[in-house]
Amino acid sequence: MIHSRRSLLSAIGVALPFGFGRLARASSTPSGTVDANAPVLRFRSFEESVREAFASHDRTSPCRRVEVGHSELVQAGVQGCHNDRPFAGFPAGHLRIVRTGSGPGPVRAGVRLHVSTVDIIVTGGLSPAVPSRPLDFATMPPAPAFS
Repeated sequence: MIHSRRSLLSAIGVALPFGFGRLARASSTPSGTVDANAPVLRFRSFEESVREAFASHDRTSPCRRVEVGHSELVQAGVQGCHNDRPFAGFPAGHLRIVRTGSGPGPVRAGVRLHVSTVDIIVTGGLSPAVPSRPLDFATMPPAPAFS
């Protein structure tokens, strides 16, 4: 049976109000202690991810892959979109999404997240020869991540 990220998060959301989360924690760790190996789910903003992706000085590949949260907008297709306003330290029109995808993400303590990704390149600005649509990059959903 294939489980998506939504079904996994829904199962957790259903189980927690009934106390299953406390029972599972109580059985695996002594009272009052926290298991250091337990995965902690947090959400990482798209802007933070873009900044980190382009912070490295490695210029061998102008394209960077960035994880995003589940979004119908991403599934519908945002290829060819550029930032319509300054974003993550880049001026408007200098970031362009060239490809989207979805697949298995990181594994921690036996739990695997499935993530959506976008491949972004830095351009010299808008060019009439390359068609592009404006997109408010601030609306991109945060990506789930383990910490």
